[in-house]
Amino acid sequence: MLTAQCHTPAAGWVEVRDLAEISDFRTESGNVVWGEADVADLTEEQIALIAEEFGLDPLAVEDAQESNHRLKLEPYERHLLVVIHQLDEREGQLEARAIYLFKGDNYVLALHHDAGRLLSMAKSRWEAAGRGEVKRGPAYLLYVLLDTLVDDYQRVAERLELEVEELEDVTLSQRTYTGELDRRLYRLKQQLSRLRRYAVPGSRMLDLYVQHHRADSPTPGEANMLRDVHDNLIRVTEQIHNVDELANAILDLRRADQTAGQNEITKKLTGWAAIIAVPTLVSGIYGMNFELVPTSGRLFGFFFALTLMSGAALTLYVLFKTKGWI
Repeated sequence: MLTAQCHTPAAGWVEVRDLAEISDFRTESGNVVWGEADVADLTEEQIALIAEEFGLDPLAVEDAQESNHRLKLEPYERHLLVVIHQLDEREGQLEARAIYLFKGDNYVLALHHDAGRLLSMAKSRWEAAGRGEVKRGPAYLLYVLLDTLVDDYQRVAERLELEVEELEDVTLSQRTYTGELDRRLYRLKQQLSRLRRYAVPGSRMLDLYVQHHRADSPTPGEANMLRDVHDNLIRVTEQIHNVDELANAILDLRRADQTAGQNEITKKLTGWAAIIAVPTLVSGIYGMNFELVPTSGRLFGFFFALTLMSGAALTLYVLFKTKGWI
């Protein structure tokens, strides 16, 4: 069910116990209403009532019922819709949880899909900020939500940066092939790809919205807050790019080491094959049943063949050993 609070100029944050009272709280000047609900816990009737109380556009409500909607920032006639994604690490992968933020003149509503962690972090920030900040209206609540999202992305990026630096140290100190190291590296690349998928379009989305001068563009104060979030997100995307470049460099080094190791094995096999081939050739010729072979049929011929095979094999061994092939 929906959880709602209203910030009043006199009493601060108060809980809204009845969903039908939300429209009444919204009509009072100076009030800011906050509401949140997990879409999976709502019935069709409850969703319709929420849409009626907050005055939501039907198309936006229809979008909010999808759990895998793309990143989005779109103005409607009576509110702004922002679609963001909370990233949770599950079994070594980053899973995206969609959050649909509706910002009206005096409210912010969050309909999410199992993404309560990010909302709880944002609520803690604006509850600790005091009345002065919250009086700036729903634009401030939206700013805190987006800024909390960017901070969460940065936390993930910093963790991946520490992990890739650790992998770099291991790669430089341990030049032998290990499957576990490669699995960790590819898992990190997968997480980077998922983080980039949501961080990079987010910065472009905010940039286009802030720079697009239209009647439904944000107010100067809201634009400044969105621009601050945009700048922070740009730094996160640059950090992601740097981590990805370092991960690619480690992959290239790993491939070069593996190729060099395979070349060493090939050289050793080739050297030993050549050493074995010469005695095999000589013994094969002397083992033929005809009298044209020199010294064939004499005792001297036996020792001559042994000496020839041993000498040729020893010569090749010394030659390959000198060149580092064996």
